[in-house]
Amino acid sequence: MRSGKWSRHDEIYFSHGDLFFYLVYGLYLAQYDVRILPEELVADPPRGFFDYKGVTNVHTHLSSGSGDVPRVIAAAQSVGLDFLSVTDLNVFDKPSSLAGYHGGMLVMMDGEYSYLNSRLLNIGATSARHLQGVGRSQVLFADLLSQNERDPDLGSLILAHPTKARYRWSGEYPPGLDGIEIINLKNVWQEAWETKKLSFLMSLLIFPFNEKLALLRLFETPEEELHLWDELTRKRRVVGLAGADAEAKVVIGGTFLRFPSYETLLSLVRNHVLVRSELTGNATSDVEKLGLAFREGRFYMSLDILANPKGFNALIRAKNGQVFPMGAQVPFTEGMSLEVTLPQKPKVPFDTVIYRDGQRVMTSNSQVTEYFLNSPGVYRVMVRVIPTLPLPDGKKWIPWIFTNPFYVSQAGAGTRTVKPGQGGS
Repeated sequence: MRSGKWSRHDEIYFSHGDLFFYLVYGLYLAQYDVRILPEELVADPPRGFFDYKGVTNVHTHLSSGSGDVPRVIAAAQSVGLDFLSVTDLNVFDKPSSLAGYHGGMLVMMDGEYSYLNSRLLNIGATSARHLQGVGRSQVLFADLLSQNERDPDLGSLILAHPTKARYRWSGEYPPGLDGIEIINLKNVWQEAWETKKLSFLMSLLIFPFNEKLALLRLFETPEEELHLWDELTRKRRVVGLAGADAEAKVVIGGTFLRFPSYETLLSLVRNHVLVRSELTGNATSDVEKLGLAFREGRFYMSLDILANPKGFNALIRAKNGQVFPMGAQVPFTEGMSLEVTLPQKPKVPFDTVIYRDGQRVMTSNSQVTEYFLNSPGVYRVMVRVIPTLPLPDGKKWIPWIFTNPFYVSQAGAGTRTVKPGQGGS
């Protein structure tokens, strides 16, 4: 019989037991597949549109990232992106020679800039006349943000991580702000560490066995960002964007780890731009085309870690058959419907949720959903799924897709416009 005394041998014994249990649990986790659609089944693009997937808010060694630009481009190519927006912080002398096509992937050398206490992403700019150093650009950004209209070559101005402590916007949101980030991956990890430390530490233990599961379980519906978005879109068009804020860098003391990798970060959340004509392979015209799509909100955000959403679409169809894409500003007419099509039915329970002015008006469990509009308003769609995650999580609602809104107004009501680009769509 063992005595009641606790010896050093006991400590080692239990440590070995814990390690054995961890390894067995890890093998179980390694088998878990987070995908909600069969990987071998990839739908065609929605009829009449081409779907191009890409990642924005990506940092290299020129600012806070760990890899040089060619290394990041190679990572983006390896995970199959169609476009990549590099947004190094306060870099005004960009390596423009690296912009353009790389093996079929379009690289945009965009930027992120400090403005007052916030950060602005400048996406799709083909001119640098507003980028003249930190001091001078503060004045130029202030001028651009005060304008209802501006030239398309100046790109979109997107507020990065709008609900993050110390970076929140102070005062009224200006008319020249084109959009806000709805998802910011770095903010997701930081909030998890600050508010759910045990869950964050659990993800660290899971990561060596199943990195996708480790990151996925930290996702929550971004309620605060969505509430802000709904408030802003009641007044005018404001696009919503998913940003990686990818750095592949964790600082520990005086050194850093390249973790999580660029390949992992560029696989999680993406923006899917829907255009009516294919990209041509001409970098200049294709940047203009993507830039116009971003300004007008003709794209949706997706947690591609769950499934390839290609084939998804949401559109408004008028009674006469005319079709309006995401981001459209549409005068209300009788007989309009909002149609949502999923590429396939997920193999886990799911909801397609339609919102009007931030309030839920319909929930569907069908692959194709049709909702007849009975009044003007700002309509957007969210698709969420509820997979059964390994213990200790169990069932959990996880957002999969967020569309940009449709702006349905009373006939004759005024709307804010942006000068049209030259790239077409």
